[in-house]
Amino acid sequence: MTPDDIRDQVRTLVSRLLGADLTPAQDELPLAGIDPDKYDSLGVLDCVAGVEQELGISVDLVDDDLRVTFRSVASIAALAGRKLADARALEWQL
Repeated sequence: MTPDDIRDQVRTLVSRLLGADLTPAQDELPLAGIDPDKYDSLGVLDCVAGVEQELGISVDLVDDDLRVTFRSVASIAALAGRKLADARALEWQL
């Protein structure tokens, strides 16, 4: 999966959660600014669960600092990319 594929998948997931059609131009925007009523603390947790399920990664609610890593589509995709790369590296070493 390429970084663009990951970003597209994250954007689709977040669009579904917010009920809005996000575009690539909005990837760097803070999600709370797009819809603060839906992307509050519970909305972030819904997003974490969705990302974990869709991408097959595990997000640590403390170590991954959700205020930073789940701020925008771009930051979520970057975290997911790192987690997926780490998982591939661990599989390679086995």
